[in-house]
Amino acid sequence: MTNSWISDDAKGLTTQLSNYVEPVDSFDVHEEALKFGFTPEPPSQFPLTWFSSQYRIDLSQQQLVLYPNKAVLKGLTISVWLNIALFLAGLMITLKSNLRFRSKNSTAGLKAENIGHKSIPPSAQELILPVSTGQQVNMFAMFKWRCELPKHIEPQSHFSVTLAKCFNKYRYCSAKYLSSGALAVTLSSLSKDEVEQTVKRLHEVVYQALLAFRGDLSRSAVKCGACFYSEGADQTQVYQIARSSLSVAQNHVWQHIHMLPLNRTLAESLLDAESNVIDDIKAGRFVLFFQPLFDFKTQDVIQSEALLRVRHKTLGLITAGQFIHKIHRSEHLIELDKSIVQQALKVLSKEPKGFTVSVNLHVVNWSNSEFLSWLIAILRASGRAKDVTLELMICDYYQHRSYFEQFFDALSPLGASIVLDHVNGPLDVVPLQKVHNIVGVKLAFELIHDIQSSAKRRAVVKQIVNQAKKLQVPVYAVGVETQDELNCIKRLGVDGAQGYYFSAPLLELENSLN
Repeated sequence: MTNSWISDDAKGLTTQLSNYVEPVDSFDVHEEALKFGFTPEPPSQFPLTWFSSQYRIDLSQQQLVLYPNKAVLKGLTISVWLNIALFLAGLMITLKSNLRFRSKNSTAGLKAENIGHKSIPPSAQELILPVSTGQQVNMFAMFKWRCELPKHIEPQSHFSVTLAKCFNKYRYCSAKYLSSGALAVTLSSLSKDEVEQTVKRLHEVVYQALLAFRGDLSRSAVKCGACFYSEGADQTQVYQIARSSLSVAQNHVWQHIHMLPLNRTLAESLLDAESNVIDDIKAGRFVLFFQPLFDFKTQDVIQSEALLRVRHKTLGLITAGQFIHKIHRSEHLIELDKSIVQQALKVLSKEPKGFTVSVNLHVVNWSNSEFLSWLIAILRASGRAKDVTLELMICDYYQHRSYFEQFFDALSPLGASIVLDHVNGPLDVVPLQKVHNIVGVKLAFELIHDIQSSAKRRAVVKQIVNQAKKLQVPVYAVGVETQDELNCIKRLGVDGAQGYYFSAPLLELENSLN
């Protein structure tokens, strides 16, 4: 545009000079050139040289070389710099707005890795949002459900969009689908009066989002654990409370939502929870209870599952489920499982051979080579390795199959056996045929509870029983509580069961075996 304008003025100057018939004095030429914004002297200062194109004008027998004068070039330069400044200012504003938008919508979920049914809490900076007033609180909730998502569904996008639409009135709403299969949701700036209704609505929205592609899903299959907190809350404590609340909901048949506030008393007790439990373990302030497993064919106890109970100084006798999610240091998990194994072998040494004790190991310790070397050594030294069964969640086996199969091979010479626990779906028969020391599978509690009322779950159990027959391993039910449940699983071909219908966990092993 600038060059076009200067060219037009150059044409005007040429026309004007052509009116002179007689030779033109150089001074007159300069005067005429200045009127049209030209000068015979080229500019020497940067950046005026950018706009200093030559313009040649033929005048009689003379050829004049002219340049735009300094006043014109300076005006053009100021205009260009002004436009550049406006462009940069607009760019900075756009970038700043994008950064704010990303910050606002960044995930408040947890960097939790899937280590079976126990997760490690995330770093403190990515979980909790402070609030500005004492009348408002934030909420952090975790969800788990008993169904698989379709492969064509991208969970993160699906839940993020759904929750953003339903909870757009809140200053902050974030959803994060974790690798463990849990959904973490954060809502900010809630009134204390609306907390209870909000968590119920949150549960309903997540349920409806799952129902969209699982039409047979019941509300009882979706569990929610939540924590609401105020300004200055410790992020790790909020996570622990939400994870603990989720565990309570998962272990409860009818309660689908469990929520706790983070108050000062609870916060203080959580600070030392891990060290206090480990101190109790090291001091021997724990006992093992034993849950008997009954075989339907022999009508006898064939195995007893060791269940840990810790003697807490204020809470009394507490189960592993109440504190295991608060233990995160690997050395503490090793200390915990070593104590359980040693105590189980000590109790077993007082009993006659032929009965087996099953022990659940934390999934983190399954991947610790030093712990596994210790385990093999102590089983060999005890002389009762054949009477010890190690229980492993089947989802962990599927996820790290090649690793576990190597360890199972190392256990084979000792005679120790494996039971796959928490089975809630059809078996993957082909890889399981290669493992020879798996002696049984245990059906998950959620599959067994009230099974007589669910045709779908009965079909799943029947399929598992048929697959287990091909593998030549028995199928056991966990959590049998009623006569109706017992009658139903017997008709489906289940080989044995354990639960409160038969017996509550017993303190002495000899009592559970008798």
